[in-house]
Amino acid sequence: MLSPSLQQGQRLSQQLAPAMRQSIRMLAMNLPELRQEIVHEISLNPLIDDIEHTLERPMEESVARQSEREESYDSMVPEDEATPSVNPGEEAVERRQRFFDNQVAQETLQEHLEAQIAVSDIPQQDRTLAEMLIGNINDDGYFVGSIPDIVMVTGENEAHVLRVLAAICRFDPIGCGARNLRECLLAQMEKLDDSPWEDEVRRLIEAHLEDVAAGREDRILSALGIGHDDYLKVLRELRTLDPKPGRAYIGSDDPNRIVKPEVHAVRVDGRWVAEVDDRSLPDIHISPRYIKMIEDPSVPKETKDYLRERLAAAHLLIEAIDHREETIRSVAQEIFDRQPGFFEQGLKGLKPLTMLEVAEKVGVHPTTVSRTVNDKYASTPRGTVELRRFFTQGFETTGGEVVTKDKVHEALKALVDAEDGAHPHSDETLAEMLKAQGFPVARRTVAKYRGLLGIPGTSERRRR
Repeated sequence: MLSPSLQQGQRLSQQLAPAMRQSIRMLAMNLPELRQEIVHEISLNPLIDDIEHTLERPMEESVARQSEREESYDSMVPEDEATPSVNPGEEAVERRQRFFDNQVAQETLQEHLEAQIAVSDIPQQDRTLAEMLIGNINDDGYFVGSIPDIVMVTGENEAHVLRVLAAICRFDPIGCGARNLRECLLAQMEKLDDSPWEDEVRRLIEAHLEDVAAGREDRILSALGIGHDDYLKVLRELRTLDPKPGRAYIGSDDPNRIVKPEVHAVRVDGRWVAEVDDRSLPDIHISPRYIKMIEDPSVPKETKDYLRERLAAAHLLIEAIDHREETIRSVAQEIFDRQPGFFEQGLKGLKPLTMLEVAEKVGVHPTTVSRTVNDKYASTPRGTVELRRFFTQGFETTGGEVVTKDKVHEALKALVDAEDGAHPHSDETLAEMLKAQGFPVARRTVAKYRGLLGIPGTSERRRR
C-alpha cells in the first residue's frame, strides 16, 4: 500500500550564476537584438539615465578611434558635431537627423548574395552570369527563372549555367538558388556532417519527400529499414534544414531585416586586426542622484535595498556587454590570424579551421565560439562575410596534406565535366577515380558532394 512520506537528502548540482546566464544570452544575440535587449533593460532600471547614443559622440573621440583605419573605412567616422546650432530646438532636430543618417542601410536577399560573388570561387568571366541568376531568385531563396532563356541570352551551355547556379547555392544562406525543395535541402546537408542519421536524411530527401508530406510512414520505414523511433529521430534532423532559406534576409519589399557588420578588419602594421564596432549601442550611465540616495542615511532601508539591487543589475549589464565585445574581438582576431589567405584570395583562400582549434587558442568552450560567430558579420576588403564562413573542415589526402573540401569538390567537378555523356561515371567509379588522385572518399561522400554541387545522378547525366 502506498502512503505519502517526507525524506531528507543532499545532492550536488551545478547551476549558472545569473550574470553568466545573461552574458551567454547576450553573446548569442546579433547587433539589432542586442540593442533591443539593452533598451528593454534600461526601461526596467531607474538607475540608468543620461543615455547618450554613441553615434552622437564628438568628432574628436571618433577620429581618435579611427586614426589607424585604412582609407576604405573612412566612411565609418561620424559627421562633425562641433558646429554650433542656432537654437536648442534646431540642435535637437539636427542630432535626430544625424542618428537616422547613420543607420545601417537595409539589405535585400539579392544584394546579400551579389556581395558574396567577389569573395567566391566564381571566375571573373562568370560574374555577370551569376548576377543574372541571382536576379531570378525569389524572396524564399528559390530560383524561378528559365534556364533555357538564360542559355539563349548568355550563349553559355546549360551545364555551365547550372554549375554557376550550384556555386550560388553554397552562398550564405546555404540553399538559395535551388530550383526545388529537394535541391534546397540537399544543398544544406553539410549541416548534418556529424549526425548519425545523415544517410537516412539524404535518402528521405532524395526519394521520400512526398511520402513525408502525405504521412506514408509505413512506406518510408520499409524503404529505409528503420523503426518508428528511429524515424522520429530522422525527422528531427530533417527539420533542422530550412525549406525557405531566403526568409533569413529581407526581400525587396520587406523592411524588417537589418544586416550590419559588427567586426571590421583593419590593416595595422601588416596585420589584419579585428575591431568591434559598438557605435550603434547606447552608453549606459548610472544616475548620480540615486547613488546619493543610497548614501543618504535619511532614506528608508527598503528603498536603499531596492536601489542597491538595481545598481547591481546595471553593473551586471555593463559587464555582460563588455564581456560580449571582448569575446567577439578575441575570437574574430584568432580567425583573422588563422586565415590570412582569405584577405588575398577570398573564400577560396581559406584553410581548414575548426571551432575547437579557435576555442583552445582563445581559452573558451567550443559552444562559446559557435555562439560568437553565429549571425555575426565582418566587414573586410573582400566584402561582408559571416564569421561562420571562415570555418572549413579539413580533408587529409593520401599524401598527408590537409586541404579544404573545396579541393575535393573541384576534383569531382572536373571528373564529371570530362566524362563521356553517353556513359557517365557512377558514384562508385567517381570514388575510385578520386582515390587515385589522392582523395580517399567513400561512395556516399561522393553522393553528398554531388548534392552540394548540384550535380545530377548518373541516370540524369546520361545523354541519349
